[in-house]
Amino acid sequence: MKRLLAICGTLLLFSATSTVQAGEEVQNKPLKPKVRVMVIGGQNNHDWKKSTPYLNDTLNRDPHIKATIVNAPTDNNDKSWRAWKPRFADYDVVLLDYNGKMWPDRIRSDFEDYIRKGGSAIVIHAANNSFTGWSEFESMVGLLWRGRDFGRSLYVDEQGETVRVAPGIGRQMGHGGIYDWTMTTRDRKHPVTKGMPLRWMHCRDELYHGQRGPAKNVNILLTAFSDPKQGGTGKHEPIVWWVPYGKGKVVTNVMGHVGHIDCLECVGFQTILTRSAQWLATGGCTTKISANFPTENAISKVKQTDR
Repeated sequence: MKRLLAICGTLLLFSATSTVQAGEEVQNKPLKPKVRVMVIGGQNNHDWKKSTPYLNDTLNRDPHIKATIVNAPTDNNDKSWRAWKPRFADYDVVLLDYNGKMWPDRIRSDFEDYIRKGGSAIVIHAANNSFTGWSEFESMVGLLWRGRDFGRSLYVDEQGETVRVAPGIGRQMGHGGIYDWTMTTRDRKHPVTKGMPLRWMHCRDELYHGQRGPAKNVNILLTAFSDPKQGGTGKHEPIVWWVPYGKGKVVTNVMGHVGHIDCLECVGFQTILTRSAQWLATGGCTTKISANFPTENAISKVKQTDR
């Protein structure tokens, strides 16, 4: 009996020791660092006071992302601009919700250097209207809200081929009315779009058309049919694309007209936003395609208060 009790005691001690050690291993397991995103608003011809915090909050609801607003000056006072010193290198991704005064030379140079050395950016909606004449920004975005003579435009034809249109001809940049439109996933293997339906509905937004630019190394992820009945072009227009720049990358997403908050509540828009940040920073995506993702026949919205 004494021998049996001794054996039981040893087993219990071993079990307790193993449990403590296992617990220590779990506690000491390093956590993956969050993707750090700098969100820049401050000026825009759209209501950045709504869109900038909304975008920031949407990103921060993802457990793998830490977003921080670092707005540019809201005025054009020289003192304010001298005081603004964004530290791009402290972040994995810079999200631009900005369309206003041209940045000072020192900030433009810092931003170019940041992307060229492996940083990344997301350009949302009217942010691709910005910085006319900043050639390096125009190169890293590829297609922008510019006049017909500025550069080339792209669209996807009915056979799924990308068509390049020369400067000075074809459709002018613009957008039609506000309506629900059908998105087509063009690159179904890319981490941002992998698992998305081939076609799905995006809700109440401006559909940009005829964007112009250098149009070099533009990788189109999604397009949307610009409905002539809604003032569109009858073309499948690029909506989300990315461009390499040095060792870095820039994703442009022209969804997100904040005049109608519905578009920011679109599950598809929110999924693309978080996945873009994750892919740019890590090369992969942790956000899954949810069961309530939009379908070809139905939009899907989630208000932030419902999340």
